[in-house]
Amino acid sequence: MTWSEFEKEIENLATLISSPVDIIVPVVRGGLIPGRILASKLHIKTMYALTVVKLDDQRHVVTEITQDITDKNILLIEDMLETGMSMLVAKEYLEKKGAHVLTACLYTRPRSKIFPAFPHSSSHGTRKISES
Repeated sequence: MTWSEFEKEIENLATLISSPVDIIVPVVRGGLIPGRILASKLHIKTMYALTVVKLDDQRHVVTEITQDITDKNILLIEDMLETGMSMLVAKEYLEKKGAHVLTACLYTRPRSKIFPAFPHSSSHGTRKISES
């Protein structure tokens, strides 16, 4: 995939997001670049990033958002969901802090346990990547 193809896919994703968004929160690492590009395309100035790590087969958020995000509309973004567990844990973390969370990603693998509210393709859902 070229950089221009990647940007075009994010641009397509941006056109699907019609809900109000106050804050973009990418999941580190894969969500950082799509999150930053989406923030520009959607004119969102506020971004926080969440790092999720796997310890003993459990996922944990290891960064803290210290600002009050109660009743904020957050777009949680990842580039690809393999199992979706990092996004699920990040979503639960933000909801416990009182945020309204919508999810978006560019790609999913068939075994993903979450389907984003905003997939990259409006006709076929998120582009599925086959298991190898």
